[in-house]
Amino acid sequence: MKAEDLMRGRIRGVLIVPRINRLVATYFDPDRPFAGISYDLVGENPPYALVLDDLLATTLLDISWRPRAIRKLASSGDHVASKLAAIPHDLDLWDASPEVLGSATVLHQWLDGLPGVGTVIASKLLARKRPRLVPIHDDVVLRVLAPPKNQFWATLAAALTDPVLRNDIEALRPDGVASPSLLRLLDVAIWTRHSRSSSARTARRSVGVSEPDSATPAPS
Repeated sequence: MKAEDLMRGRIRGVLIVPRINRLVATYFDPDRPFAGISYDLVGENPPYALVLDDLLATTLLDISWRPRAIRKLASSGDHVASKLAAIPHDLDLWDASPEVLGSATVLHQWLDGLPGVGTVIASKLLARKRPRLVPIHDDVVLRVLAPPKNQFWATLAAALTDPVLRNDIEALRPDGVASPSLLRLLDVAIWTRHSRSSSARTARRSVGVSEPDSATPAPS
């Protein structure tokens, strides 16, 4: 079986959880202790520049920035702007060409290499700038979706070429919550379902979603 087919099955395994839509809605409830829509909407978010509001937004996802990384970003505005210029801001992951994904990968790798950043924080920052193209990934997402090594974006892109699957993910969107991209909805569904954090456990209990099986998929 192809890697994208395996990933589709793992995504559907999240989507079929009873009351998963209610669980996703808790994440966007402003009275809950989650980033919600603030990650997308707080401050300014110019498409071709990295600003301090972008760093602030990512801290809502439980990360912090080291002083050296902030100084490097502050002194590299032209470099980042040139890299962002090569990445369309209105393109969905499943429609992206290998060239576009390659340009996004170059910037992701540069961010990854900043002091104290790493691949997870880099994805959170780049997803703020290109929410329709770049998926957030952390240990929870990678554990659940189990992509082939170094093939997460490409495998997810291939999996999401299925319009029925995209419609099923979109159906998770709470009423009145317009800002998160489809990729962000998927990320929230996976995280709220499978995170072992106390806040995710509390959210699951509040809407009657059972705790997930401790077993994890084997990498493909």
